[in-house]
Amino acid sequence: MARPLKWVFLDVNSYFATVEQQLRPELRGRPVAIAPVDAETTFCIAASYEAKAYGVRTGTMVRVARDLCPELVVVPTRTDAYVHFHRRIVEVASTVLPLDKVCSIDEMRFTLLGKEREPDAARKIAAEMKRRILRDVGSEMRCSVGVAPNHYLAKVATEMQKPDGLVVLTADDLPHALHRLDLMAFTGINRGMRARLHAAGIFDAERLCSVSRSELRGAFRSVLGE
Repeated sequence: MARPLKWVFLDVNSYFATVEQQLRPELRGRPVAIAPVDAETTFCIAASYEAKAYGVRTGTMVRVARDLCPELVVVPTRTDAYVHFHRRIVEVASTVLPLDKVCSIDEMRFTLLGKEREPDAARKIAAEMKRRILRDVGSEMRCSVGVAPNHYLAKVATEMQKPDGLVVLTADDLPHALHRLDLMAFTGINRGMRARLHAAGIFDAERLCSVSRSELRGAFRSVLGE
C-alpha cells in the first residue's frame, strides 16, 4: 500500500539576509551578507541569493566575499530581529496547519491530516501557507516548502526548488524524482560524508537510492545511513 502524504516542511530562504532585506528596503535586490562582527577576517553566516550568484556562501571570509562581489553589503547580525521574525512566521504558518516541530530558526514542519493528504489538497495548503507568510509577515519573506510521506523527504523536497519553491513528492514520484539531486542536497551529507560515499562507489543520487540499507550503513559508517 502506497504511503500517503503526511508532512509539510518549511524552509525560509536565506533567512538572516532575507530578514535584513525585509527591514531595510534599500537592501532589496542587492547582494547582502550577514557577519557576526564588523571585520574583514570574520566569516559570512548568511548570504542573500543576489550574493550567492557571485559565489558568496555561508562560511566565506568577508574579505574573500568582497573580492567575489565588490558591490556586497555586509550587515552585522541582529539576533533580536531574527528571533522576532521567526516567532511571527511560526504564528502565521500555524494558522494554516498544526505545527509539529520547530527544527531551527528558519525551518519547521507541520502535519497533514485526513483529506489534506491528497496531493492536490496538500499543494493548495502549502501554497496558502506561503501566501500568508508573504502577506502577514513580509513581502520579502520567501520560503521553499516540501510535502512528502515522511519528514526527511519533505525537508529534501525544499532543496529541490529554491528560492520560493513548492515541491510535492508522492510515493509515485519516488525514487526517480530524487535522481537528479546532488548528494549534498540530502540532509546528513556534507563534504566529508560525500567523500565517504564516493569511496564506497556512490557518486550520485540514483546510486544512493538503489543500494541496500546495510551498504548505506557501511558507507556512512553509522546507523544514519540505514
